Amino acid sequence: MTKRHAFALHLTASITIFLIFLGLMFFVWYPAPYFAIDGGWQVLRILAGVDVVLGPLLTLIVFKPGKPSLKFDMSCIILIQLGALIYGGTIIYQERPAFVVFGIDRFTSIPAADIDFDKLQYPELQRRFGIGPLLAQAHLPDDSQQRQDLLFGVLLKGEKDLEYRAEFYEPYQPDLTKLGARSLDVAKIAGQNPQAKAALDAFLQQHGGVLTDYLYLPLRGRNKDIVMALSAKEGKPVGWISINPWLEDGH
Repeated sequence: MTKRHAFALHLTASITIFLIFLGLMFFVWYPAPYFAIDGGWQVLRILAGVDVVLGPLLTLIVFKPGKPSLKFDMSCIILIQLGALIYGGTIIYQERPAFVVFGIDRFTSIPAADIDFDKLQYPELQRRFGIGPLLAQAHLPDDSQQRQDLLFGVLLKGEKDLEYRAEFYEPYQPDLTKLGARSLDVAKIAGQNPQAKAALDAFLQQHGGVLTDYLYLPLRGRNKDIVMALSAKEGKPVGWISINPWLEDGH
C-alpha cells in the first residue's frame, strides 16, 4: 500500500464515521431547530479537525511501507481519533436538549446535563432516550411558602429557576387563554426587521393559513432565541420561526 493510498483510505473511513456521527446528532439528539439554538458548533469543529483533518494528515506524514514502527504509529493515530470522538460525542450528548419546558410566557430548551431525572414525577416524562426533547410545562408550587422559597432561592442564592427544576415538571397541557394572552405580536416584529418578515412569510408559506391561525411564543436556547409557533386551536407546537422574539420590545 502506498502513502497516498493509505491517506485516501484513512480519509474515507474518517469522513464516513464522522458523517454517521453527524446524522445521529442532527436527527436524534439535536433535531431542528435545537442544534442552531443550543450550539455545539465549537465542539463539532474540534471533532472535525481531529477526526477528518488531523488523523489522515498524520497518516500521510508517518506512513511508510515496511517501516518497523508503522503498526504502533497507526494505532496511536487511530486511538487519538477515537478518543477525540468519544470525548466530544459525550459532551455533545450530555448537552442535548432533553426537555422543552413551558413556563409562564415562554418555552425553554433544557439540556440533559441540567436535569435531575430522578425527580421527575410523571412516568410519561421519564423517557431518557428518543428523538429530540420532550415537551413539558413547569408549574409553581401550590403552597405559598414553597413559592416564596423558590423565588428567594433563585434571586438571592443563585439556585436553578423553575424551568430547570424537574420536580415541578408536568406533561404539557396547553391553556389557550393564557397562551393567547402571552402570544407575541409577530406582525410588529416583522415590521421592524426585513429578515424577520421574510422568515415569517416563509413559515406561513410552508405551513399554510394566516397569522391568526397560530400563537407565537419565545423559545429560549443557550445560544439563540427564536419563536415557537403553536396551533391557535390546540396550543401545540407546529413549527418555529428563526427570528428574535425580543424585537417586539425593541431589544
